[in-house]
Amino acid sequence: MVLTEFGGINPNNTNESWAGYGDAEDEEDFHSRLRGLVAATVSSGLAGYCYTQLTDTLQEQNGLTSADRVPKVPGESLRAIFGQP
Repeated sequence: MVLTEFGGINPNNTNESWAGYGDAEDEEDFHSRLRGLVAATVSSGLAGYCYTQLTDTLQEQNGLTSADRVPKVPGESLRAIFGQP
């Protein structure tokens, strides 16, 4: 079984809050939330997962990059979190 959609954390908490899943207070809060989600998913016994979402869209602002593909958080930190055993 594969989890085909999870995540939904807005790593760029701005004053223009969108009605989404959750805004991180800062980069540390984002990393903490993401580590928790990935750890729970990996330890669940699932065969795989798909993080939602890579880029922002007009409707959703929870991407790891802006709609223009500008990273919101350092790639190194994402590799460390998603690469965990």
